[in-house]
Amino acid sequence: MIIKKILNNNVVASTSENGQEIIVVGNGIGFRQKAGQEIDDKKIDKIFRMDTEASTDKLKQLFIEVKIESINASSEIIEYAKKNLKKDLNKNIYITLTDHIDFAIERFEKRIDFRNALYWEIRKIYKKEFEIGQYALNIIEKHFSIRLPEEEAAAIATHIVNAEYDGNMSHTESMIGIVKESINVVSLFVGKQLDEDSLDYQRFVTHLLFFAQRIIEKKFLEVKSNVLADTIKNEYPEEYKCAIKISDLLSREYGIEIGDEEITFLAVHIIRVVS
Repeated sequence: MIIKKILNNNVVASTSENGQEIIVVGNGIGFRQKAGQEIDDKKIDKIFRMDTEASTDKLKQLFIEVKIESINASSEIIEYAKKNLKKDLNKNIYITLTDHIDFAIERFEKRIDFRNALYWEIRKIYKKEFEIGQYALNIIEKHFSIRLPEEEAAAIATHIVNAEYDGNMSHTESMIGIVKESINVVSLFVGKQLDEDSLDYQRFVTHLLFFAQRIIEKKFLEVKSNVLADTIKNEYPEEYKCAIKISDLLSREYGIEIGDEEITFLAVHIIRVVS
């Protein structure tokens, strides 16, 4: 592998066998080197291959500015997340999470308090990702000898959730809001907090997540039959009314209109979680 450009002492740009620009990271990999020289394989810690030229340029610019420890910690967290979630993540997380970690360390060193307004929602709704965020604090501590506050676990989880879907942070925040407010409507309906440890609650949250993703992307369920809707209306009128309240909330707060099929399936999951 040949050095195409030296970004700093620890980061160089190169080209893969198929001609794609890649970013190579390693401690001292660019120190006293020049473009055109062979890269020392023993110094390579990580090779980054992004999906677009624009994202490659963003990553290069970021890696010029941040600490190598931030890059290494971020990479380790992402690999841990992919392994535990058993899925690939949008590669832009290498940009967003690395930037977040570097800034979080700077903020901590300057003793600037960090308060995550979505902390409790993320902890409740995205339990797996939050647990990964908690483990990520251990990884960051290993690289920096600094223990970041628990709120950072939720912030890291948000980046992971964002990368699981389409990489659009505003969509992720909207999804969290829709799930949170839908749960609140159901809690008011039953007059108590739902049992967050129950299997039915976890199924309900999973349904709400897919529901929120569908309606944000405007991929609504198609109406196949009115039989189920009629059955739910007749046999579970209160639960159906609760689903209607969620529909009204979406219309009022998000400008999203959902059809009978979505309302019916919401009602089915409400029946399960409140029974």
